[in-house]
Amino acid sequence: MSGGILREKDWKELAERARYDAKNLAALCRISSRQLQREFRRQLGRSPQDWLDEQRISAARRLLLAGEPLKKVAADLGFKQTSHFCRRFKSINKMTPSAFILSQLHPIVSCRSQITNVAQG
Repeated sequence: MSGGILREKDWKELAERARYDAKNLAALCRISSRQLQREFRRQLGRSPQDWLDEQRISAARRLLLAGEPLKKVAADLGFKQTSHFCRRFKSINKMTPSAFILSQLHPIVSCRSQITNVAQG
């Protein structure tokens, strides 16, 4: 990392290798946690852990849409409890993992109900 700016793709690969943990990411980059914080603020304008949490939930969305079971997704992404995963997912996506899956699998139904509600109102 000392040689220059990492591309977004590089950061995402490192995030996965670090298991979405800021301390692990700093170790992979061979810098201190504080140096990592400064680098993230400079390059991305946010803390490393905020960005890593977002990346982890993004990975969760992909796995859920690929049909992976909720408990497996939570475990694979390092959540110790499925309930913690669900709360974190909802805080970022503004919906539960189950609602997210349904919204992606049945977008036409969602649009139709919204159109029907508008027509009735």
